[in-house]
Amino acid sequence: MHSAPRRAFLAAALVLFSAFQAAHADTFPSRPITLVVTQGTGSGSDVMARLLAGYLGPQLGQTVVVENRAGASGILGHQSVSRAPADGYTLLFTSTAGLFVVPVMNPNARYSLADFTPVAPVMRAPFAVLVANTPTAPKTLAELLAEMRAKPQSFASAGVGTMTHLGTELVLRKAGVQATHIPYKGSGAALTDLMGGQVLFATDSLTAAMTHIKSGKLRALATTDKAREGSLPDVPTLAEAGLPGVQIAAIGGIFAPKGTPKDVVDRIAAAMAKVLANPEVGQRFAAVETDPLQVSIPAFNELLRRESEVWSPLVRQLGLKQE
Repeated sequence: MHSAPRRAFLAAALVLFSAFQAAHADTFPSRPITLVVTQGTGSGSDVMARLLAGYLGPQLGQTVVVENRAGASGILGHQSVSRAPADGYTLLFTSTAGLFVVPVMNPNARYSLADFTPVAPVMRAPFAVLVANTPTAPKTLAELLAEMRAKPQSFASAGVGTMTHLGTELVLRKAGVQATHIPYKGSGAALTDLMGGQVLFATDSLTAAMTHIKSGKLRALATTDKAREGSLPDVPTLAEAGLPGVQIAAIGGIFAPKGTPKDVVDRIAAAMAKVLANPEVGQRFAAVETDPLQVSIPAFNELLRRESEVWSPLVRQLGLKQE
């Protein structure tokens, strides 16, 4: 093809592509959207996803259907979305562990953050350093660290490689102390043994722990975000308690397959921003000790980058493996 006809052909193709994109932007979404959750029905992620779907659908003018694709520590759900058509009709609701921990721990996880387009920030779930609320338990973080320096101690987690496990490892490394990890099958079992005095402490989400804190069975020594929690105004942050530079929270958001058109991403992001600004949604989040993550997409991308630099290297340093 000679240069002039070739240029004319390319120009015509560009016009057609631009027209297709414009038409796509005008018509999206023209059918129901699937929001994939990598945990089972009734899980915390499932409840959150169904809440979001119920408000997001009306904003987009289409039904948003939650689909549970549980199994293999979330690998099945992540990989299914990464391989789906990049058209905005298949989305993923996931968080820190699924993006930055599982792919490093498990060789069967053939996906990474690079396989997805971040669409919308959703939530930030803070944690707390917890002990049993007994007369003999430490009253402050300094006392807790002193006990670990004095003699061997143990801590509970919801399982190897969970945020409850890795969060404690960050605290221990920052403080320069050691403790034996006792993994359980979920936060419920871990916190039960903590309340019973079988382990010295745990770092767990306020979502899981707040009922026990309010009942007086657990004591929060420090919270793990940059500011004090509104529901625990008298509990210092880690920085205030003497460990600056450590922040622990589960970050969650909505993602699409890599290559999803920007106009589609922008449409979903704008709709989700309106959902998170809804006072009713804010109240539902607060009820489960979770904060809406209301930041711009560039800020969300930067937050994800920083999170990847914390959790993935920590998993490698600890040598954690999951078959």
